[in-house]
Amino acid sequence: MDFIEFDTFTANDDTLPQPQPALSLPIASNLESLSKRLTNFTLANAIKTNTSKESGFTTNTQKESGFTTSTQLQDGGGSMDKYAQISLSLLENSADSGLLEKDESLPSTQQNHIVDSLGPRLARVFNETMSDATLKEIFTNIEENAENDDRETYFQKLVEPGFEGTTARKKLKGRIETDLIKSQSQLLKDYQPMIKQLKALALRLKKLNDLNKETNNKLNKNLHSFNDFNVKVNELNTTKNLVEIKQNLLIAFKKKFTLTEYEEVILTSGDLNQEFFQALSKAETIVENCSILLSEDNLQLGLKIMSKNNQIINKAVERTVTYCNKTLDNLYSLNSKSRLLTLHECFKYLKKRQNYLSIIVDKFTDSRSKVILEEFHQQIQENQELTSKAPPSSSSALSSSAQQQQQQQQKVRRRSSAKGTGLFSNADARPVYMSAHDPVRFVGDFLAYIHSLAVNESETIKNIFTMGNDSDQEFDAIIREITNKILKSLARPIRSKIEQIISTEIKLNTIFQIFNLVELYSMMFAKQLSESDDLVETMKKLVTSCQDRIFSIVSSKLATIGSSNSAKLELNSDLNPPEWIISFYSEVLHMIDQIITPTILNLSSGDHEKFLNLIINQPIAIFKEHVLTCNKQFKDKRDLYIIQFNFLDLIQSKIMPISLLSDKVLEINDMNLELTSKITELEYTTILKSTGLFDYYNIVNMICPFSDDFFEVSIYEPMKENKLYNAEQLELVNDKIQQYLPNAMMDLQQALLKLNSPVTVDDVINNVFTAFVKFYKKLNIINEEYLQYSFTWSDYDLATMLGIEDLYINAVYVEEEGNISS
Repeated sequence: MDFIEFDTFTANDDTLPQPQPALSLPIASNLESLSKRLTNFTLANAIKTNTSKESGFTTNTQKESGFTTSTQLQDGGGSMDKYAQISLSLLENSADSGLLEKDESLPSTQQNHIVDSLGPRLARVFNETMSDATLKEIFTNIEENAENDDRETYFQKLVEPGFEGTTARKKLKGRIETDLIKSQSQLLKDYQPMIKQLKALALRLKKLNDLNKETNNKLNKNLHSFNDFNVKVNELNTTKNLVEIKQNLLIAFKKKFTLTEYEEVILTSGDLNQEFFQALSKAETIVENCSILLSEDNLQLGLKIMSKNNQIINKAVERTVTYCNKTLDNLYSLNSKSRLLTLHECFKYLKKRQNYLSIIVDKFTDSRSKVILEEFHQQIQENQELTSKAPPSSSSALSSSAQQQQQQQQKVRRRSSAKGTGLFSNADARPVYMSAHDPVRFVGDFLAYIHSLAVNESETIKNIFTMGNDSDQEFDAIIREITNKILKSLARPIRSKIEQIISTEIKLNTIFQIFNLVELYSMMFAKQLSESDDLVETMKKLVTSCQDRIFSIVSSKLATIGSSNSAKLELNSDLNPPEWIISFYSEVLHMIDQIITPTILNLSSGDHEKFLNLIINQPIAIFKEHVLTCNKQFKDKRDLYIIQFNFLDLIQSKIMPISLLSDKVLEINDMNLELTSKITELEYTTILKSTGLFDYYNIVNMICPFSDDFFEVSIYEPMKENKLYNAEQLELVNDKIQQYLPNAMMDLQQALLKLNSPVTVDDVINNVFTAFVKFYKKLNIINEEYLQYSFTWSDYDLATMLGIEDLYINAVYVEEEGNISS
């Protein structure tokens, strides 16, 4: 082992320099080369690791200067090895002998730089800390190699820089290498059994590799031999897959675009059942799916399939239509539930083909219309025969007529039962038998027969199309359409027959009863059928006809009265209302009193007003016209007013209990009040003339009329200028008053004796006398103011004489209260 000597070391030093740690000079060993060969074995790595831990040394071969050994004191000496290598390279360049000497050829600055830079580096390398155990082991080995010399002398030689030191160090190096070789040999001996085992393992591995190569060669040969076989197998598998795809395509095509022979037989000649409609649906689906085939370049396949299936479908549809027509022609067959179910399925299918369904519906409605129309005419004709044969009187004749009616009724029932049986027959329909002398009963029974016929037909059609299931509303529109078409044939005969009765009837009460029946059955038909059905519309028109007929009868009655001379002659001197108004209202009001609708005859508001004017205002206008015509007979206005008042009072008393005429009651009451006011004014003028106060009344009114609210004497001062206004004239008036007023009450009552309303008579008398006493009082006040004249009687005396003292006192009190408040 070579130690680096420093120039600072001298032989004369008293103290020995501190030894520096050895350089790590790895030496390559056979064990490490063995581990390189066995790099793929985990065991070799383990051996290498254990060896390095036990010996504490590593070997390596340097290419430049042979090999150098060193004891690696610590496993973590990586940085030490690095700096040691750098130091050795610098030393080799500076001196061949391995000693650090100054090179004179280099400048001093460069030499100093080398020394300055090398010193710290070597110090970092040699001064690396080592454990005490490592130092002890190192010095122990050195002491064992001291031979027989003194230890101090031996160590002194080792550190001497001269020849002896060099020789001692070389000897120490040889000894150390010998020990290292021995230790390495001992390690190799320890691993020799393991190496033998590894060699045996290597032989086995070689055999395995050879066997593997041989097996691979055989497999390669077999692979080449089976390559053609695999190619053929793949080709066959591909062909098989193609065949399976074509087979599946053909199966799917056949399933989607063709009918089976069984399905074709069902559609062309089989029974109509669930399988029939399933096959028919499949055929239609095939025709729809042919649009895919028509999109291809070759259209022939799709056209052929469509043509074939369309022929089958058309034939099946014709069979369905024929089945429906036959079934509907014989309603008895529908008592079978299976046949009814099949018919219902046919309708469901034909609903998608409205043209075929329309043909079936039209044929069925025509046949049913003919049947019910024939039955209707037979009913009417037989009733006409019975009514024509029936004698108009005699109880025995009536009983024989009833027997004939019963016999004819049995015949009609037998005929009706022969036309239909089972659930959908009209066997229970009641025939119509009425007397020609009772049109109300005729219309009632006639409409009851029509209603039962309509209900029967409606229920029959509903049972055909819905099978009694109320929740099934699929065919509601078709049911309404068929029902309307069947019953439409009865609309015109019904209207003509009832309108014939209405037009020939002249009794208002009879027409009103017919109107009630027609309106009742109109609501019943509207509830049973649709509002837009022709039969319902016909009933509404019949209601309108009855209303018009009532208008016509009332108008004709009034027109007859207006042009009748006998009606005019009924106006006489007794001033009572004419008899025609009593008979007219006895018939009209009896009809109106039975009405419970918001308007008369359930008319619109406009027609209601027209009818009220017809029965109230029109009679009043006729009466006034008659009075004006007979004006010579009623020269006195009092009689004219009284007869008009009596006429209006009669009308008011007749219509007052009827709520529908309440508006007209108020209107007539206003007319009566107006007439009462005219009578009061007329009687007041009469009493003024009788007492001589009429001229003074006119003078006062010319200046300012008297008012209950206000009276001022100064206003009437201009009366003094009038020639009549003097004491002498007023004295004459006073005498007349004393002569006339004691009998004034009796005279006035006698004048109003023909006024039929006692209440009105009292009102007229009280109003006349009250007005007279008020005028008398105010005129007396004016006389006292301007003429200093006063009548003999006071106003209270006059009121007592006329019998209105209480009424007058109340009137005066009210007047005074009004003046105070004003």
